[in-house]
Amino acid sequence: MIGPEIDALPVVVLLLDADDRVIESNDWFRRWIGVEPVGRALDELLVVVPDFLDETDTVLMASAADPERVLMLVRERRSDGTALTGIDASDRYAAGKRLRRLHALADRTQTRLQLIMDASIAFATATTEERLSQILAITAAQAYQAEESAVALCGEDGVLRRTAGTNPFHDLIPESLISTVPMRLRQVVKVSGLTEAEQLSPVIASAMRQAGVDAFLAAPLQLDEAATGVFICFFRHPRVFDDEATPLAEALAGQAAQKLAAVRLQRRLEHAAMHDETTDLPNRRSLEDLAALTDLSHATVIFIDLDGFKAVNDHLGHDFGDEVLREVARRLQANVREGDVVARYGGDEFVVVLIADPDSAVEIAERLRRAVEEDYAFLTESLSIRASIGVAHARGPSDAGNVDQLIRLADQAMYMAKARGGNQVASAG
Repeated sequence: MIGPEIDALPVVVLLLDADDRVIESNDWFRRWIGVEPVGRALDELLVVVPDFLDETDTVLMASAADPERVLMLVRERRSDGTALTGIDASDRYAAGKRLRRLHALADRTQTRLQLIMDASIAFATATTEERLSQILAITAAQAYQAEESAVALCGEDGVLRRTAGTNPFHDLIPESLISTVPMRLRQVVKVSGLTEAEQLSPVIASAMRQAGVDAFLAAPLQLDEAATGVFICFFRHPRVFDDEATPLAEALAGQAAQKLAAVRLQRRLEHAAMHDETTDLPNRRSLEDLAALTDLSHATVIFIDLDGFKAVNDHLGHDFGDEVLREVARRLQANVREGDVVARYGGDEFVVVLIADPDSAVEIAERLRRAVEEDYAFLTESLSIRASIGVAHARGPSDAGNVDQLIRLADQAMYMAKARGGNQVASAG
């Protein structure tokens, strides 16, 4: 029996029968639970909750009506039933929950830091935009445990294109619609559920509903305030993003943007090393590599020297001279076949390398000569541009790979054409 002295204590005292029904209770517990406990089953009043310390001699039980109000109880078996005694442990339980959340957050943070480190190492190995995009798509999906992920990058032409991964909205809305949202906002966009999606964009919400996507996260790739792309993670299960989701996305996107800038810089440097700065045509070094990689046993070289170019430079200046070179380059490229190579050899000299029989090569050379002599809208009538052209054809396997020899022969033929008055084609031999 529970006497008056027990009723006065701020503790729990419960007596249970063999079926775990309350047969006696002290006043403190009645006030704490807010209902008359006698006659009720224990599980109607209290439910077991996890204890952070996992102690074996006590149990934490929360009010069935208010799971944040918790008791720490000791169970004692008796011949006539069970006695439960304990104290209010609500503060302890709340502290334990906070500690559990901090531990879970620490574990996630450690995992994500490792992912960022691994991503940094993987990004370092990427030498192309495609490979970089693949690494980013895979890493982002792993970091957020997403079912699908995609990466889209802005090309040199400014157009945004998907370069890796899959987009479940591909057939439902324009590919660029979801990608441009974080780029326009310049921040990580997190959407959990259709309600948030509707607030962002009814069109995107409709696509999510049709594609079976419950949530997505999108982060812009930004460098020097310019957005160069985006990565997106798609979730087909309910997903609520924690406080670390945005910093992680920003870290991954930042690393990827820096590597993308490095890859593009390297590509521009390689392009500059192999191309003429004024015309953007392949240069002499590029021709050397062509000779090393191509079977030239049946090749023809057309050597082109501009007549009248010096007068343009002398009378109008080098800016007009450079414009002449660019226009000649455009005309030459427009009048050769796919697979033919047009290069600037130096000064006002151009070289075309092609596979053709001698007669066809001369026909192409004549076409190029006529293209060069057409009027130039930005030149005065007193200035004209013509072309002296030499053609040299490989004589068989003995000339294979010897593009320098063919260029020398075509150069000699060009001087023959110039000696005859210029603006004509001459063939070597």
